Amino acid sequence: MSTTHVSWASIELLHNVVRTLGHLHDLGRPFPVVAYRAKVKLHGSNCAVQVTADGVVAQSRTALLTPAADYKGFAAWVERHAESFAALPQGTVVFGEWCGPGVEKGMAISAAPTKLFCVFAAQADGLITFEPEALRALVPASAPAELHVLPWEDEVIAIDYGDRAALEAAASLLNDRVAAVEREDPWVKRALGISGLGEGLVFYPVAVDGAAPPRDPAGLAQLMFKAKGEKHRTAGTKTAVAVDAAVVASVDELVALMVTEARLAQGVEAIGGRAPAKTGAFLDWIAADVRKESVAELEAAGLTFAQVDKAIRVRARSWFLAPPA
Repeated sequence: MSTTHVSWASIELLHNVVRTLGHLHDLGRPFPVVAYRAKVKLHGSNCAVQVTADGVVAQSRTALLTPAADYKGFAAWVERHAESFAALPQGTVVFGEWCGPGVEKGMAISAAPTKLFCVFAAQADGLITFEPEALRALVPASAPAELHVLPWEDEVIAIDYGDRAALEAAASLLNDRVAAVEREDPWVKRALGISGLGEGLVFYPVAVDGAAPPRDPAGLAQLMFKAKGEKHRTAGTKTAVAVDAAVVASVDELVALMVTEARLAQGVEAIGGRAPAKTGAFLDWIAADVRKESVAELEAAGLTFAQVDKAIRVRARSWFLAPPA
């Protein structure tokens, strides 16, 4: 297969956006005022459909898929509906959450009658589209019933990154929104009539200083952020949305903050199961994930990743090889 995998950028937390914009401000760029809207963060797996010169291709977050080398049935589903996706312009990548029964457990979306592909963005010619109306216009009329375009939730909120008081006020408001979504996923309730837990929200910039937001993947990822409810955070932070990175006083505290039950479970999912033969792959995944997501926390604590790597692996290994309860 000659198709190249197209990744969806890793979306960070608000404090990571604050940190990045602070560094850019130190280099002379003014702090922006960014208007945001949110979509629900469904508890599933990030997947995508590519329309290529070789045909319609399915992918997971990290790999190209085929029905013979599938991920929870996504490639088989794409193959069944390839004719519909083939109507899209060549070069289009449609990103969504593959979710529902058999993908993840314990959430409102887990009780859906069938697996669903819930679209949150698309990419073509190096530019991202995430406005729900534009995505609905892109999706062909023959799209399968299992495909949904996620709508906006709640109203626009503007965050002035140069105003500390405004940042704190916005974080407080967004924490309330995330807590409400965790109590009951609003989209699943409206679209499927199912009540139950939600995971959180993803916040997209819809305007920057009154102008259109960036649409290139790197520029967009610099301003986007996610916020998960307490039950789904992969870092043991006190709130879903925080202006500053958590400050820890030791390696042990850093490990306790970052190597959470949710992250460990996510690692098992990523490597395809909890078996002793997969211990090395699991430890490598956990270490890489913590390294990627703990930059701000390490900086705030005055630690380097080399100082915490061994402790992270010891904690992860102990958990992974522990006998089932």
